[in-house]
Amino acid sequence: MAFEREIAAFFASYVDAFAKNDADAIAELWEPIGLFPSPNGNFAMEREAFRSHCVTLLDFYRQQGVVTPVGDLLSATLLYPQVAEARMAYRMLGEGGETVAAWDHIYILRRSDDRWRVTLTISDGEIAAWTERGALE
Repeated sequence: MAFEREIAAFFASYVDAFAKNDADAIAELWEPIGLFPSPNGNFAMEREAFRSHCVTLLDFYRQQGVVTPVGDLLSATLLYPQVAEARMAYRMLGEGGETVAAWDHIYILRRSDDRWRVTLTISDGEIAAWTERGALE
């Protein structure tokens, strides 16, 4: 199905941007303002603030020993002609290929300017994984 290939390609480029530590590329894959529901409350970030957040996040991953991010698309559902829901499984691998942390992530994407971009993510799984590892308090 063309839709599923598009979403898989989107997330391949998303994971690749993380692998290259490219905060600009990551931020460009998001709508100008992204929404972030979290266990501690919801917030939104404009693209430039999100780019800065990505720099901090990439630094955090390196500090935790992450060398290679791996992401697998678990599901993609077209909710409306220009809106999709996707679920990803992530594994952050260390230098020896060991799993440093793993979690599922849920995204809402919107097709705008003839390309998919993330509008909203629910990162409770990632927060729980890093908390369990003792990296977050």
